[in-house]
Amino acid sequence: MVYMQRALELAQEAVGISSPNPPVGAVLVKDGHIVGEGHTLPPGQAHAEIIAITQAGRFANGSSLYTTLEPCCHFGKTPPCTRQIIEAGIKEVHVAFIDPNPLVNGKGIDELRNAGISIHIDELGREAVEIMEGYVKVMSSGKPFVTAKFAMSLDGKISTSSGDSKWITSAESRATARRLRGKADAILVGIGTVLQDDPHLTFRDADGNLCERQPVRIVLDSYGRLPLDAKLLKEPGLSLIVATDVEEQKVNALTQLGAEVIFVSGQNGSIDLTELMELLTQRGFLSLIVEGGSHILGSFFDAGLVDKVVGFVSPVILGGTKSPSPVGGNGAAKIADSFKLERSNITTIGNDVMITGYLR
Repeated sequence: MVYMQRALELAQEAVGISSPNPPVGAVLVKDGHIVGEGHTLPPGQAHAEIIAITQAGRFANGSSLYTTLEPCCHFGKTPPCTRQIIEAGIKEVHVAFIDPNPLVNGKGIDELRNAGISIHIDELGREAVEIMEGYVKVMSSGKPFVTAKFAMSLDGKISTSSGDSKWITSAESRATARRLRGKADAILVGIGTVLQDDPHLTFRDADGNLCERQPVRIVLDSYGRLPLDAKLLKEPGLSLIVATDVEEQKVNALTQLGAEVIFVSGQNGSIDLTELMELLTQRGFLSLIVEGGSHILGSFFDAGLVDKVVGFVSPVILGGTKSPSPVGGNGAAKIADSFKLERSNITTIGNDVMITGYLR
């Protein structure tokens, strides 16, 4: 169990950098000692198992492999891991989770077993799935894994009635939120959030410096209202502007500033979110953080597209009947129809509370 736990720790390090490949960790053990370990690198580079084998060298022969996902058995941008596992002389393989990819889905295990390698399915499948939840969601449904993130006051407000929202939560909570961005493929907001807050939507370190890896920034902008002097257009990285009806002149201006404009159908100023999710999947997105505003978050909940919630609650009271709440939209007509979280977790961050959980 301790070796698989180490493999899970390594898999965590790959979250955000391996996409669209799953974040996998692998550990090779011989005579009670770890002789090689690694995690999946960016696309086109080595998978976790191969890094561990390479690191172990001759000690890989007769060793035991612990991997958080079934080894691949097909050619992609790299050769199949199963072939190199067999050639290395590994005697047994412990797997935390069977790969849901139809190209694998048990075939890797069958190939290893037919080569005389002992196979064990370990009991940490849920932990492995939570690390690679984006990959599992895409493989099982064809849609990216969507996390709804918001920060609010104790009385459920995301800003005052005048629109002031900086800052409801503590610096510690905001730092935690930035780290979440670093693990996502994309961050999505509505044009209302851009017009009100003029955000950067970037991943920065503790000193405020831009990190090397940046998630793609997505803005839902049905009528092409994004200002050409918005901070989104002054940062490195790709901004993806989604629109249904914009003037060609505005499209050209956005493109010249480094943005990309894609067209998604919709009506009454609302984007077809299901169509958008399909487009993002085709482009290799595994995970998406939706940061608001209220209308956008409500639309995602109403469409049944939210998989996980990360909510930061600050011990302040804003009040005001006109102060918005995090989730708008149609919502639930009855308590019985409310969106219920499972496997919820509560963490104290500074003076705030972070609540996470999964939708059924």
